[in-house]
Amino acid sequence: MRKTFVLFLLLLSISYLQLSYSQKFLSLKEASLVHPDSVEYLKITRQKLIELPKEIWKFQNLIGLDISKNRLKTIPDSLDKFKHLELLNLRKNRLTVFPMAIYGLHRLKKLNLSSNSIGKVPDSVSLCVELQSIDLYNNPVSDLGNGLSSLKNLELIDLRGIMMNSKKQKKISKEYPGVQVLF
Repeated sequence: MRKTFVLFLLLLSISYLQLSYSQKFLSLKEASLVHPDSVEYLKITRQKLIELPKEIWKFQNLIGLDISKNRLKTIPDSLDKFKHLELLNLRKNRLTVFPMAIYGLHRLKKLNLSSNSIGKVPDSVSLCVELQSIDLYNNPVSDLGNGLSSLKNLELIDLRGIMMNSKKQKKISKEYPGVQVLF
């Protein structure tokens, strides 16, 4: 009877772990312990990555992916395989060009590109029709392009840490009515 009860508790705790894991960010190691379809949030930070690990492609139900604080210079186009992705954190990498792979993420709502070396936001960002927030903090952005202005759901643009005079700030604020622009 006691063995049955202990077994029941063990199975219950494993089920609970699987349910709770689907609600928070997991490391690759933690994610490998559960079924790939149950992993919705993955965090692979401070790994000194220069490319994305092959293991991430099995987690097709990702809603959030945090690959911040690595050494990524590019993001592979295959990132658009994550059809459910709503949150992408690429903060503190070594990106110099806005990642084209983002254009295929049609459900993306929050994009963090802060502390990279991106100088221009291409017009093609308009393909991210669900985008609500873009963080460009501490990038040498000199051109926001026209794509952001066509995004109907856009609520926040973070431009802090970018050197620009008050005249340019006023111009940008006027271009994005109803959008909170942080300078």
